[in-house]
Parts: sequence; structure tokens; C-alpha cells
Amino acid sequence: MTTPNLIGIYGPWASDLHGDGPRKLSYRNNKFQDLDSWKVKARDWMWECLAKPSINFTGKVVVEKSYQYDGLQIEELSWQLPYGAPTKAYLLKPTGASGKLPGIVAFHDHGANKYFGRRKITKTSDEQHPLMQEHQKEYYEGKAWANEIAKRGYVVLVPDAFTFGSRRVMLGDVPEYNRDGLSDENPEDANNIRAYNEWAGEHEHIMAKSLFCAGTCWPAVFLGEDQIALDILSARPDVDAAKIGCAGLSGGGLRTVYAAGMDDRIQCAVCVGFMSTWNDFLLNKSFTHTWMTYTPPDCQ
Repeated sequence: MTTPNLIGIYGPWASDLHGDGPRKLSYRNNKFQDLDSWKVKARDWMWECLAKPSINFTGKVVVEKSYQYDGLQIEELSWQLPYGAPTKAYLLKPTGASGKLPGIVAFHDHGANKYFGRRKITKTSDEQHPLMQEHQKEYYEGKAWANEIAKRGYVVLVPDAFTFGSRRVMLGDVPEYNRDGLSDENPEDANNIRAYNEWAGEHEHIMAKSLFCAGTCWPAVFLGEDQIALDILSARPDVDAAKIGCAGLSGGGLRTVYAAGMDDRIQCAVCVGFMSTWNDFLLNKSFTHTWMTYTPPDCQ
């Protein structure tokens, strides 16, 4: 009798296509003995599979606001990519810091909450949205972790990810039949935010399939935009470009893995809560995970 799994009788067959062992380009394969040569081969294949879109960013960053809060100098930044709404970000560093500091690109989580992005892991005033208070209590022991690490002597850049926060899909921009009767009015209302997040969760398969139709995939877009954030952080005069790291939980962990794996500027990476195997996804976990996870099969 087949052990219950997400695709029933087809589970054992699909699982045996690759098995539980390392995939063909995993460094855990015995055929790879030299780390540097493996990196070249694996990255070349990964770039081909990702089909990362070209993003012609001008490099212009706008400082919309600058102020101090809780021992930190905070800048509210924005930059316009060739598509979508401007990306908004927070830049945090210790008040009064001088010289070049190590930098961190801080990746916010998914958390089934696409209305929010950078606000999930920061706190920029005593007036914090109640849903963000709840979020940080549930996921981060009540801490804004980007603030906490900035206080320890880092310049921390926290950008909104593709389809989150300032980069989210606006209801008014999709066909009326696909809005579930919702609108963009009163966006900060908690009930409206919950309704939007439910809609956005259901919209993910549409976005993923549309990106596939365009010849790319969600992780490729994440990586492209995160590398621009890395460009911005590295170019700052107050940042030591030789000492750059990244970190994130869950969806932020996914972005951490891609950024660290594909960009040599990342010297240290901390991935939290995004650790599994493709076989476990196949049999048990795919229904709990976002479409943002998936690259074309040969990249697995």
C-alpha cells in the first residue's frame, strides 16, 4: 500500500525519478572534488536555468527622509526599476558611526503577508502598525531584527521584495473579475490588509505562471532585484564593500540562499527556516510552500 503523500499513487514514481540522494550538480556528489571548479560549473548551469531578466537600473537612489530613532540613523530610500512601482527601503546604522562599516542586506520574510515588506523586520518609530507588532512577536520574539543587528555596528539595507510592500500588485491594476470585489481603498485598515493578503496568496500561482510564460521565474526576479540592492549597499561611502552579508527567515531565507550562492560579494549568509529537500517538497510539503520557491526542474 502506498504511504499517503500529496500526489497519491504517483508519489513513489515521482520520488524515484531523483531519489533522496544529491542532485546531479550537488557538491555532495562524489564526482566533485574541487570546490572552485564545481562553483563554475554549477553557477553556469544555474544562470541558464534561472533565465534572470536583464534589469537596466540607472543607479539613482532617492533619500526621501533621514532621522534618528532608538540609537540608529535611519534613511528612507527609494529607487525606480524599469518596471513596477518604486522600491522602498530602510537603511539603518548606528547613530554617530564614522568610517566604513560592514554591510548587510536584510531580507524580510513571506509570512503569508504581502501587504508588508520592509516593515516586518524593522521598527522606525514608537508608532508601529498593530499587525507588525503581532508579526514580530510571532516570528521574531518581539524584535525588529534589522534594528538589532544595525546597533551592533552594521549598515543594514532592508528593501521591499518583488510583490511585497511598495512592490505589491495593486488591485486596481488587475482585471475586475480577478479582484474578488476588493479595492485599494483604506489600505492600512487591518481588515483590508487581511483581505488583501488572502487575495495575494491566491494570486501567486497566476504570477508564477505568467513569469514562466515570460521565460523567467520568481527566484530569478528576486535575485535580480536583490543584486541591485547589493549594488546600492556596496556603493555607499559608509560601507566596506569587502564585508557584505545577507540574512533572512523563510522567504527571506530563500533569497539569502540565492544571493549567497550566486554572488561572490556575499561573504557571510544566515538562512533561517528555509531548509528542506526537493523530495520532501514533492511528497509532503509543496502545498505549504509558495510558488516563489520553484525554478525550472533541471536547476534542482
